[in-house]
Amino acid sequence: MKRLLSILFALALAPLFAAPTESGPAAYTFTRADAKAAWREGLPADCKEITPTCVYSPSKGAVYLLAELCGLDEGYEVEFFLLGALSDRAYEGLAIAWDAPSTIVKAFSALGMPTGSRADPQRGRAMAQGERVTMTIKRLGEDTDFRPLSDFVDDQCSTPAQALFERGFPYIGTTGFDDAMPASIIAAYTEPYAILGLPYGAPKSNVYGLFRSKVSYPAGTPVVVALNWQRLPDGQARVLKRQVTVDAKAIADADPLLAELRALCEDPRDIFLDVRLDPSLTLAQVRPFAALLVALEAEGGLVLDVPAPGQLNLRAFLPNPDWLDRSTRVFQPWEIEIAHGKDGAPPTVTLCQILEDWTVPGPNPALTRKCYPGVTPATIATVLRQVDVNAGRVYVAFFYAAPDVTVGELAPFAAALNEACPTQWIFLDAPTQAQPKEPTP
Repeated sequence: MKRLLSILFALALAPLFAAPTESGPAAYTFTRADAKAAWREGLPADCKEITPTCVYSPSKGAVYLLAELCGLDEGYEVEFFLLGALSDRAYEGLAIAWDAPSTIVKAFSALGMPTGSRADPQRGRAMAQGERVTMTIKRLGEDTDFRPLSDFVDDQCSTPAQALFERGFPYIGTTGFDDAMPASIIAAYTEPYAILGLPYGAPKSNVYGLFRSKVSYPAGTPVVVALNWQRLPDGQARVLKRQVTVDAKAIADADPLLAELRALCEDPRDIFLDVRLDPSLTLAQVRPFAALLVALEAEGGLVLDVPAPGQLNLRAFLPNPDWLDRSTRVFQPWEIEIAHGKDGAPPTVTLCQILEDWTVPGPNPALTRKCYPGVTPATIATVLRQVDVNAGRVYVAFFYAAPDVTVGELAPFAAALNEACPTQWIFLDAPTQAQPKEPTP
């Protein structure tokens, strides 16, 4: 009986002393305020204070933060490597800092780190742009040295060439989102408002579960997080932007350009490629070249940058062919049919809207195509806005172009729709299924 009473008493008291483990969105409650007293012991002597829990060291080029581990179990998905103090996502984070993301931005600014820029996947640049920063962790009272992030998280997302934890996260420097959820400092997916981004495309739906906790530490475990600026020798900037011009000669004999690009791939800097297509190139000429550059990008040596004004996104030339079947799409994009202008005439262009009628019997809607022929670069955006029935929620454009359409013919229409439809895909094939019924006049 005494033993039973002891067990019951212990169980009754356990919630009073156990660190909380979040199971859903909720404000995090810090449990180890006592750690503030001595967390800076062993840090570089030249540390300068931003707040009582955030300092930076000019000699080490590092920012140091007091944080707490969020208590993820071994094998659990990691959505955030480091969260800001006001975040409600501790239930899927590795660690949460006592400070807000804007405080870390102040510390990096004090170190002299330039502000980068976030990824722009809708316009074709999947990677964030900026100086690289690695994250290491030391448990207070447990670890004698800082340990790499790979000791805490299993990375099944990055390739060996990308080596995310060793090469680091690009610094963006976003501010003004301290209380906007998820209030992330470093996310495990392409989170637009995290202050440190990823060096490759990582849509949340694609990479979920590819980062998992390797260890189980109690929630509330106090840790010092070091964010280390991975400076290149001789003061080189991490980002190098390179412009290349592609014309018919480069398409016919790609070896010289490829040799130049492969040499760039050996550069330790992050290479962002600004590709300028000659307006006289046909889309049929561009498509295989686009596939070649996207394959080279996948090797990790360079990144295709956002196209310059008046240029086409090379990634747009490589759509999923399954999207040609309208009946299997999850939504209906705008469709723009474009034919090459003969003998110097302008191209013939028709804007098409695919309407879904869900009132018909069966699980699938009936599709109706409404077309607006004769649009020009000056009128297409206006016509689109006038007939839009989705209040701007459909922001994707499919171009169905004849193979002999030139870059110069298509580019003005793509530019005119950049704001309304930043995501664009170029098909050189017609839809595979029968055309939807045209509306009756």
